[in-house]
Amino acid sequence: MTSSSTSTSPRRWGVLTPRGRAVGIVGIVLAVTGLSIDQRDLARMGILLILLPLVAVAVVAWLRPQVRTERSLAPVRMPLGSEALETATVERRGGLPLGAAQFSDTVPPALGQSGWGSSTIQTPIVPTTRGRFTIGPVMMRTVDPFGMACRHTDLAQTAEVVVTPRIADLSTSSELASQGFDTRSSAVNAGSSGADDAMVRDWRSGDSIRRVHWRSTAHRGDLMVRREEQAWNPSVVVVLDSRAQRHAGTGPDASFEWAVNSVASIATRLRADGYVTHVCDSAGPLMGDLLEALVDQPLRPDSTLRVAVESCQGIDGPAIAILGRLESADIDDLVDLRRDRVAGLALVLDTDTFVARRFRGTLEQAEEHERAVNALSDSGWTVVHVDARTTVTAAWQQLLRGNRTAVS
Repeated sequence: MTSSSTSTSPRRWGVLTPRGRAVGIVGIVLAVTGLSIDQRDLARMGILLILLPLVAVAVVAWLRPQVRTERSLAPVRMPLGSEALETATVERRGGLPLGAAQFSDTVPPALGQSGWGSSTIQTPIVPTTRGRFTIGPVMMRTVDPFGMACRHTDLAQTAEVVVTPRIADLSTSSELASQGFDTRSSAVNAGSSGADDAMVRDWRSGDSIRRVHWRSTAHRGDLMVRREEQAWNPSVVVVLDSRAQRHAGTGPDASFEWAVNSVASIATRLRADGYVTHVCDSAGPLMGDLLEALVDQPLRPDSTLRVAVESCQGIDGPAIAILGRLESADIDDLVDLRRDRVAGLALVLDTDTFVARRFRGTLEQAEEHERAVNALSDSGWTVVHVDARTTVTAAWQQLLRGNRTAVS
């Protein structure tokens, strides 16, 4: 993005520099001393020293240079972990050439830090927090020829930078084909292995009795269920646990930020592989562009996942859930989400590892979380444990391996 503007911002009155204040103080001392001992020459010198800083303030306040700024920034939407170089160029267009002018860009701490320059300010933009940020305006610092007064003026132009969640480079989801994630590979298997073999699988806790395939059950001696309704369905449901009470930590290293980054990465990978991905949080579906929605994704006051589960009803396909600290009361909702789906995959965060020990939950909460995770696994979900040291890429690989092990 390239744009330009001419300074039309209101003036900021000049202020004294340390040198100007020192000269003024010396002038006051000389003037008071001269008057007290009846030394008029000394008093006149003091008055002159008092006037010099005041004249300097008037110079920088009224005789400002006329400048034109031009800003170039690409891209204006960037993910966490990426870098960009923002350049602001200032061109002097008029005004009395009294004193010197320096320029610095206004950059939020979450994006970087700008220095001072005489005409061109180059600032590396390295975002550390997702969100919407404003770069600018450029600040002009004008100093009088004697360095006794300075004046700061904001040049009006700004630029918006949208920082999306970090997108990890995940490997292809083809290893999840045996759970119904890949329609093309499932179709190939059906042609080579026979319809019955491709369209049934082992029964798991949470499967509806209506889906039992009795002929295959009698043939194999174990309960088998049909999966033909979803084996070739390209839809995937991704659930983000956005409940504030189930996450820990603050800033970019919080457990919720890890969850948001994982949702963005997984959804991006699945969509690149051709899946229709539906993402919802504990308050319902995320509408519009996913990355734009995740930029503003907040923690929510919800206490259950019931709304998330209800918003997924009517959407076929496997479910992937990124969950915070669990309680036994969550299992019923997650069993409902998993019911009649060909697969349920969960990344469960150990939120206590994202904070210092003194901020962690109680022992009772930790034990409750462990019981809930075991119950989730027993109900047919493939569960991967995640702590603060686990990367999204590593969690995805564990999900692939764990899924393959579960169905072998």
